[in-house]
Amino acid sequence: MRHLTLAQADVLRARRGSSALLYLTDRCPVGCDHCSVSALPRPSGTMDDKLLDRLVGGLCERPRIRLVGISGGEPFMERRALESATGRLAKAGKQLILYTSGNWGRDDGTAPGWTRAVLSRASCVVLSTDSHHAARIPESRYLAALHAAASTGSWIAVQVLGTPAQTAEAERLLTAAFGTSWRDRAEIRRTALVRRGRAAGLTPARSPLPGSSFGVCPLASAPVVRYDGRLAACCNEDVVTGHGPASLHSSARDPQELHTSLDALERDPFLRAATAVGLGTLTRLPSYRVLGEQNHQDICSLCWSLLDAGAGRDPAVQAIGLAATQPGTPHAQR
Repeated sequence: MRHLTLAQADVLRARRGSSALLYLTDRCPVGCDHCSVSALPRPSGTMDDKLLDRLVGGLCERPRIRLVGISGGEPFMERRALESATGRLAKAGKQLILYTSGNWGRDDGTAPGWTRAVLSRASCVVLSTDSHHAARIPESRYLAALHAAASTGSWIAVQVLGTPAQTAEAERLLTAAFGTSWRDRAEIRRTALVRRGRAAGLTPARSPLPGSSFGVCPLASAPVVRYDGRLAACCNEDVVTGHGPASLHSSARDPQELHTSLDALERDPFLRAATAVGLGTLTRLPSYRVLGEQNHQDICSLCWSLLDAGAGRDPAVQAIGLAATQPGTPHAQR
């Protein structure tokens, strides 16, 4: 295992076929108001352990995949599945990023013994925190999770909503855990509120932008494999939970079906164009010029509009995608 910063992970994710996200569960005990996937402590349905084992096996068999993120929900709620998946993926030589709230830390400053084995397999542990998390997770528990991750040698990324107050609070927590030298073992990643799931009506939306102003979407290079066999072309929360254009969805019940579905997503000309030349560039084509002039709330909204307008089947878009070269570094979304 070696350290992996989020900037380094971004480079891997921008390379088609080099990464995937394993969405391990819909369950989460925290219940934040700003949850973008509406995770619940006890959602309907049960996990099919054998199906999940087959899907993880399929990921292990793909040599081009170098990085696997594991998220949910809260993946630490699924002990057996998390222990098994991280063990098998690490043995297959994959670098792992774990996404968690740290709720599994204990108030006495310790963490369950089994979590350390899991954390030791990760190159990076992303521990989200903000005022919503803090209202439900005691600081002592969060600090215990920070210490547990650091004790195994994992790089730590504290993910916060990117306001000055939230950033300052993240710096305070890291200083409380590791002192003023916390930057030697951790970083802070500022993110915007994702207005999906329970957060859909939480705050006013940002000002929309013309479609022509959007750039590439590096996240369309990293498919999501759900524990229930559903696949998504990207990590858009609505797509992951089963919504959006049909072309962004697939499914698999065994390793062979997983390879077939991932191969199709990797070759998809529209997705290749989205990650190489950018969705705004596609609006320069005569068929989509009106979408370039119209305002869109985010790059996902433009993507869906293009697909609804037939861009996924358009020979011109397919030619652009097939001719697209692999980007060397990820580009920022606008």
